[in-house]
Amino acid sequence: MVLGHFLLVVSGVFFLGTQSAVARDGARHPHSAQAAARAAKRITSAFIVTLPHEASELVVDGTAMVGAGTSRKFETEPLEAGVTYRYTFTAKWQPNTYTTMVRTKVVAFRAGAQVVVNLMVEDAGDRVRVMYVPTPADVADEMVTLAGVTGPDVIYEPGCGDARITIAALKGGARRGVCIDIDPERVVESRTRVQEAGFEHLIDIRLGDALDLRDLSAVTVVFLYMGDHFNRLIRPVLWKELKVGARVVSHRFTMGDWQPDQTVTVSSAEGGDYELHLWTVTEELKKRTQRR
Repeated sequence: MVLGHFLLVVSGVFFLGTQSAVARDGARHPHSAQAAARAAKRITSAFIVTLPHEASELVVDGTAMVGAGTSRKFETEPLEAGVTYRYTFTAKWQPNTYTTMVRTKVVAFRAGAQVVVNLMVEDAGDRVRVMYVPTPADVADEMVTLAGVTGPDVIYEPGCGDARITIAALKGGARRGVCIDIDPERVVESRTRVQEAGFEHLIDIRLGDALDLRDLSAVTVVFLYMGDHFNRLIRPVLWKELKVGARVVSHRFTMGDWQPDQTVTVSSAEGGDYELHLWTVTEELKKRTQRR
């Protein structure tokens, strides 16, 4: 690993930072004579990084870059000519007040190359963190009704918060449930509420990123209140993993161009009207997904 410096250019202003670059041929520890020979063959690379939001945080190989705007430029320190380097670019931004997105891309380049790094395109590896906002209890009951929960159903609730929707589903007759949340506090709260409801042997509460849970083959009903960005990321997983006949119910947020089979508006005793959306996995959908 070669540790050096690079210059960041933002609106004509240079900012000094640090970065690490890993060459394809591994770490290099030259003797002074070899270093002098290589120094004569060093060349810089220029980068243009396009970002999804003007206020995106940009990190290059673990170093936070100072700057703003959707297009940012920097030039590396002199690199050894003919060597391939790899930089890891990470963008973090908030598309709205309740969602934080993280997108990472590893870029390989040869010293001296002019490189454009596009971090504006949605990627299956994107990660989303959504601020917890609880669904009113009576709206949770309506979600269970819309899903048509019955005795054989197995529930999955990503970003479960306090697990109230899954608890409502088991009270409505579901066989068992799996809940996952990335926030340790929410996991503790969920386990407490599940125990209070007497379902600790029927509801599995897990700590983790819901986008990493890929085996949904036993799931028949999915409940969501996670935002448009999360829904678009989990949609391909649902299409692939859920069996024909499985239902997905989302509080408020939709699934991009996957149109819901039914949308209802319900009123809550806590105040306000709420939109709920229902999708059903069909044989046609499964075939169309397999062709992609």
